[in-house]
Amino acid sequence: MENMHYNYGYNQPVSPGDPELEKISKKNWLDVQKQAAIENIKSQGQAEREWQKMCSREVRKENELAQYQEVIVDVSGEIYCITKNLNIRSEKRRIFNFKVKKMIRVVSVEGDSGIWIFRFTIDGKEKCCVMEEKHIFDIKYVTRKLGTCGGVIYASSPRKKQDYAEKLMSHLMESSKETFTVMKHLGWTKQRNGEFVFIEEEELLWQSFLKKAK
Repeated sequence: MENMHYNYGYNQPVSPGDPELEKISKKNWLDVQKQAAIENIKSQGQAEREWQKMCSREVRKENELAQYQEVIVDVSGEIYCITKNLNIRSEKRRIFNFKVKKMIRVVSVEGDSGIWIFRFTIDGKEKCCVMEEKHIFDIKYVTRKLGTCGGVIYASSPRKKQDYAEKLMSHLMESSKETFTVMKHLGWTKQRNGEFVFIEEEELLWQSFLKKAK
């Protein structure tokens, strides 16, 4: 038994003096090695493909995280949204059915603040709504206030509607350059500059603007 060889793959003893069996044994051994090499290459190829898939997923995830919606008001008052950091050209999307005219800060002669007048147009007709600053980022409040004047937000989800409204209102308040000062009482009122003004319409009083903003 000490001088016997084994035919790998068949597990049968092979006599060292039988060249034909030695040849078959060697071929079987080479076939096993070749198959093992093939399987190894396949395994490496599969690992490489999985690695590429993972990298692609990570790249897509990073790209998605880098993307954001920008709300723009152009010189004509048109409001539209574009997606930034896309790999393709982003198209403008109209997200409101109105055009901006101006956002006016309202303050009282005694220094009260927190009220805004938003003027806009729908189909060429001017609209106006009075808004309370502490609720101006509440989507339910904004939707209701705009809706009373016919204003509509075009969005495919509540989250996007919230995002569009917040960005528009932030832009309008930050870019506002006009302030409207109102009195708190009817009759003659002395202003901070020392001048007196006479108010006889309740609608022009600070309390009236507070009511309109509700």
